[in-house]
Amino acid sequence: AMRAAACAAPSAGISQLLEPVKDANAVASYHTCRTTRAEPSMSMTLTSTRARVSHILLFTEELALECEARIKADEVAFDDLATQVSACESAARGGDLGWISPGLMVPEFDFAVFAAPAGELRVVKSDLGWHVLRVHEASTVPFAISPLELKRRLSAPNADGLQLVDLRDEEERAKALIPAEGCLWMPYKEWQTWAPLEIDGEGQLRRDGEIVFVDHRGGRAERIAQYLSQNGFTSARFLEGGINAYAEEADASVPVYLESDGDCLTCHEH
Repeated sequence: AMRAAACAAPSAGISQLLEPVKDANAVASYHTCRTTRAEPSMSMTLTSTRARVSHILLFTEELALECEARIKADEVAFDDLATQVSACESAARGGDLGWISPGLMVPEFDFAVFAAPAGELRVVKSDLGWHVLRVHEASTVPFAISPLELKRRLSAPNADGLQLVDLRDEEERAKALIPAEGCLWMPYKEWQTWAPLEIDGEGQLRRDGEIVFVDHRGGRAERIAQYLSQNGFTSARFLEGGINAYAEEADASVPVYLESDGDCLTCHEH
């Protein structure tokens, strides 16, 4: 139940949220907001390429508008209200979803987030229900970096400030390397060990710097860059197409490695 202090003298609309349904069948998981295939509408105008966002998930428009009005009137803090009434598991974090990029969430959510300026409060409907969302910060650093851009950046003094991180295993690295001084090796298969240390500030990555993750064909690097981006590394990027594309498009001295049947058997998740 919502604590009285969180929203004094609730209206009829908010009072319906005093005992929100929280069973496993009714609570919409934070992860269900995500989609692996949906892309933002081509007609939308993006004001950012990544954003840190919080939301409150509700089941009716009336309740969503009531929450929005109370937050705007400073009657209750966004995170307090999210903790008490949101049907998303992100309620445990005050509604915080971390940093996201276009295409990660369902399209309606994407449109609202990436067309909104930082600090704005919005209400949007999706298949999951009604979202009261707030964009806290936005970044315009593109999530992917092309092979040609990476080659140009690596050719600049001090690699133009980039940190390059190779996620491949030893067997893959023996086949091909991008020629770059200071490239870090952080194996993807060990990410559950090193990623928490990086997030806690106990690793080698610069949270305020630009980091480019590299793998064979881009899949693993994109996942790691997305994960770290959600956890405060707002300039984490991945090499589009991986080292395979880099060899084909930017630097012919880098070997291309594929198995004879055309499948990559060494990198598993690419």
